[in-house]
Amino acid sequence: MKSRWGVVVLLLIWFSATSLFGKPKDNDFYFRGGFYLDWYGSQFEGGDFYNQLSFRLKSELINRRGSGWSLLVDARDRLRLSQQGNNHVLLYDARLSFEKPGSRWYLSLGQMNLYDTAGIGQLLGGVLGVKVVPDLLLGAYAGLESSVYIDRVTDDYNKFGVFARYLGSKGRRASLSYNQVRYSGITERQYVYASSLFPFNKSLVLFGNLEYELASHVRSQDRLNRLFLNLRWDPAEFIDVAGHYSSGKGLDYHRYLIERSQDPTLNDKELERFYYSLFYGLRLSLKPNRSMRFYLARQESEQKDKNVRNHTWRFGASFLNIYFTGITAYGNYSLNRGEISESDSYYVSVTKDFGRVSWNVSFSNTFNGVRYDRRSGAPEILHLDDYKTISSYVFVSITRMFAVSAEYEYFLQKEADQHLFFLRLILRN
Repeated sequence: MKSRWGVVVLLLIWFSATSLFGKPKDNDFYFRGGFYLDWYGSQFEGGDFYNQLSFRLKSELINRRGSGWSLLVDARDRLRLSQQGNNHVLLYDARLSFEKPGSRWYLSLGQMNLYDTAGIGQLLGGVLGVKVVPDLLLGAYAGLESSVYIDRVTDDYNKFGVFARYLGSKGRRASLSYNQVRYSGITERQYVYASSLFPFNKSLVLFGNLEYELASHVRSQDRLNRLFLNLRWDPAEFIDVAGHYSSGKGLDYHRYLIERSQDPTLNDKELERFYYSLFYGLRLSLKPNRSMRFYLARQESEQKDKNVRNHTWRFGASFLNIYFTGITAYGNYSLNRGEISESDSYYVSVTKDFGRVSWNVSFSNTFNGVRYDRRSGAPEILHLDDYKTISSYVFVSITRMFAVSAEYEYFLQKEADQHLFFLRLILRN
């Protein structure tokens, strides 16, 4: 019923909006997109075989974005193939938008993601804006707290706010927004979001974002809910330095679920960025020539609520097209120390290109995992015992429009070995 209601809303949006802004020209109709057919299977040693089929459509219609009317659709239908099978429809994007050079107006209606403007994630509703000058857009949005799983949308949660977005020259951009989230008419969150990408020159680039809570029930020490900064400096052609700082509430499991739904083979070796409430470090990279790269990184991470601190030194190297053989190699080794530190970890990867075919083999050990409580749906971080992974990945570009990828992973853990299979067929226009 909810999916039918969503289609009706989009049709009403289309007719009302075109009457206000004008209809697109039929002879200028534009289409670009892709269709993905995925099969995913996994099995623990001695356990049942998990079998899942998925269809995904990702398309851009009417006009190219920013050139007038544009309809964006990104949806997935996921079916579990078993006696206790279930079906889930995921809607990442389904929005009708209008933005055109020379026009002061901006409009977007439907299911969308507002991380780039208001920083509120998914929204089922509308955005209206006006360009006061060519580079500055002022706007407002309103709608429902949404989920990519369309059967979980509820009208109890409402979002609304105002924002300003600046798009300047040389890739400079910035956004500032005031946001409210209400549940059953009661304000649950009230906060300011700011984001900026600022290239000072060709060698120095700063990116950052933050969330600052304004609601009266939030303690003063908790008002800076999220802060992220990344600074990259290239003082010379053969060297670059990158620093990062992240402070927040911990696991961003909403975004983690979205990434997992798009790529079920996502490895947990980079899970720290989701659950550590304080995470900062510095990386020095050396590039003796175009095909060689070495780096040294120092990283500090802290899970404040559990008083867990880690100190990490990481060494890495990559070699591109070794002796013109089409072979690329990459590896890193991490020395993990701290109060409750994990064991040392490593990752090695070799890729060989055979023209239209690319083959990758990797080996790693990881110690992090996520399990979700079935009752509350809340994430729980698991520290695993030396979780080794052997992976093989093949990508075949058959034609300009058609490609196939296949992946096999074998996870080795004491009394918990697991096989994972993934096959994807891609048709693109």
